[in-house]
Amino acid sequence: EDLTLSAIEINNVDSVEKVYRIVTEHMRLTTVNPKACDCMKYYFQGNESLEEGDPSKAIAMYNEALSLADRRTRQTSQLPKGSILMKRARAYLQRAANHRKILRSLVKDLTDTVPSASTMKILYQTASSNPELSASIFQRLAGDSKVNQGKFRQIRYRHDMHEFALLHATQDSLQATKLLPQSANAWYIAGECLAELRKLNESNQYYVRALALDPSMKDVLTGLMEKNKLSQEFMDVARASGFSGDTLRLAVDVAAS
Repeated sequence: EDLTLSAIEINNVDSVEKVYRIVTEHMRLTTVNPKACDCMKYYFQGNESLEEGDPSKAIAMYNEALSLADRRTRQTSQLPKGSILMKRARAYLQRAANHRKILRSLVKDLTDTVPSASTMKILYQTASSNPELSASIFQRLAGDSKVNQGKFRQIRYRHDMHEFALLHATQDSLQATKLLPQSANAWYIAGECLAELRKLNESNQYYVRALALDPSMKDVLTGLMEKNKLSQEFMDVARASGFSGDTLRLAVDVAAS
């Protein structure tokens, strides 16, 4: 049988399955592992979903790819686990950004409905001057309070989901630096994840390592370290104003650009 590949077959290679068919059927390289092919297929599908702005689907695809890459055999030991982890970290960062967008909307809605101190003073004065209205005024305030409590629970839930995504992103990115210690991009992504998680000093350390590996990233990394400095200053001001714990983290995450 003629093993020569036609130009049409080569030019139409647009999927991992076609590459696998060419090297196994045409080139007769029987040592190619189908599990490795499946791993790369899921990896590329994850990349497509990430580019399309669908982090949940991307994460699902990367999970499948990693499940195959984690099966330690001679054929799978060379699969790009570090690269898959970096991509999944990106997907989790994208998911976190989506949660933050919803979080900001919820916070704005709550702040728009909570009465200001001046409004509360006027209502109190009105109730004091007009006792016949006091029952309805306080009943309305009690009802608003229950509604706002529900909104606050939504904010807590959404912020927890935001934090959960960031923790996953950070875990993946840190593991990637161990698998790819000479990859400036791996250290860069880890620094970005740590910054999003408000670990600013640690973030700068990873940025410095990325810069040492790739000096051409100087302008980008210098800008990011300056951003970390401004974020630290914001956190210091927030702490001085009485913010702490979950309230501080929420304030920083809502205000972050």
